[in-house]
Amino acid sequence: MMKKIVLCVTSFLLTVVLTGCAHFTDVHEDSEYLVIAGAIFRKTGAFKADMLWAGVEKTKGWGRVSTFEPKFFPTLQKDIEVLQATEAFNEQTRKAAIEAAAKAGIEIVEGNISGKISSETISTGKYKIFILREVSNFVAELNSDQNRKELEDLMRYPNPHIITSTATVFDRESSRKIEAAGAVTLSIKKAEIGSPEFSIKAKKSGETLAKLSDGTVFAYQYSRICWEKKNGKIRAFTIEVDNPGSDDSCPPGTKDNASKLP
Repeated sequence: MMKKIVLCVTSFLLTVVLTGCAHFTDVHEDSEYLVIAGAIFRKTGAFKADMLWAGVEKTKGWGRVSTFEPKFFPTLQKDIEVLQATEAFNEQTRKAAIEAAAKAGIEIVEGNISGKISSETISTGKYKIFILREVSNFVAELNSDQNRKELEDLMRYPNPHIITSTATVFDRESSRKIEAAGAVTLSIKKAEIGSPEFSIKAKKSGETLAKLSDGTVFAYQYSRICWEKKNGKIRAFTIEVDNPGSDDSCPPGTKDNASKLP
C-alpha cells in the first residue's frame, strides 16, 4: 500500500511573489528551477541531492539539462545543525512537491478524495525547506584530516559543489509531528560506520520527530567551494551559494577551481 500525504488548504500561508528576480533570465514557469521565498532552487536531479553531499554538476544531452552527481559525504566529528527556513510556497512549488511525492510512491490525497496530478489541483500545502547556516563549522569539517583524501579527489573537478539547501515534502504523520513541534532543525551526523544520519529534531526538547528519509527532496540549492592555498596546502576557505544564471564569484584570493590557484 502506498503512503498517503494530505495537502491541507491553509489561508495564512505567505504568498511568494515571483518578482525581484528579473536578472535570472532562465527562471520561468515549467523550467528546471523554482523560486521559493525569493531564492532559486534546482529541480533536476533532486532525488539524489541529500544535504551536505559533495559532488559535481553534470550536463546531459543536447538540451543541457544539468544534474548533481554526488561524490562523497564528509565524515563529521560533530553534528551539523541545519535550520528550517520556511514553510511558505507558491503554486509552482506546490506542483513540484506533488509530482515528487507521486514519483516516490506517495499517494496524493486532497481532503478525502484521492486524485491524480492535474492542472486543476488547487490545494496549497506546507512543505519544509532546510538551509545550512553553520558554514564555518562545516568548512572546518571539510578540511579535517579524515576528509583530506576525498577533498583532494574533489579538487580534480573544475567546479565542485556541496548541497546546502533542500525543499522536502513529508508524509502526513511526519508533517503533523514537525508542525506541532514549532521550531525544528535538521541534525546531521556521520556514524563511524555506515551512512550519514539525518534527523528532524524539535529545538526545545531535542526530540527526534522524523528522519529525512521519511520525506522526498523535490528541489535543492548547492554552493560552490572557494579554495585557498595556505602554507603550500590547498584547502576549502568557504562555500558560496551558486545561483542559476548568476556570475557570483568567490572572495578575493580564492578560486572555485582549485587548479587555478598559484
